[in-house]
Amino acid sequence: MKEELTGGYKEFGIAMAIAAVLYLICYIIVEITGLWNYRFIGAAVSIIIFCVFGFYVMTRYSARFTYELKGNRLRINRMIGKRNKEIEVRISGIEAMYFGYKPSSFPKRPYMMRKSIIRNKHSLFIAFKTKHGERLGVVIEPSDKLRKKIQMQRNKVEIDD
Repeated sequence: MKEELTGGYKEFGIAMAIAAVLYLICYIIVEITGLWNYRFIGAAVSIIIFCVFGFYVMTRYSARFTYELKGNRLRINRMIGKRNKEIEVRISGIEAMYFGYKPSSFPKRPYMMRKSIIRNKHSLFIAFKTKHGERLGVVIEPSDKLRKKIQMQRNKVEIDD
């Protein structure tokens, strides 16, 4: 099973609303630092804030995510322009799956392969081990159908072992 996920009008609207709020915050920072004749510091902080925001917009909203479940493998692909980031997860290597919340035991610095930034409501957190025994995590936003298929495949692999 294969499905594609991209940001739409809702995500674009959210990004523009956040940009407007950040613009006002940066304006206030520049004005406050201007009172002490250090306006350049406020401008530098504003540039850094918008660079970080641009990074999140580019890696989440303008990306195209592809989730593919084939046999005993879950292949997750993030494409931004012509650049790809691909992760392949063995179903037998999945330790735990959490839907809608991030547990405290989840691996630090997981791969973020989802379009939303703030809410975890539709996110699936997968903790898995690689062939080399390294414990990693990935966060995706699959449809309910794909999420159930992943769980069924995982249960099937556990029964076979």
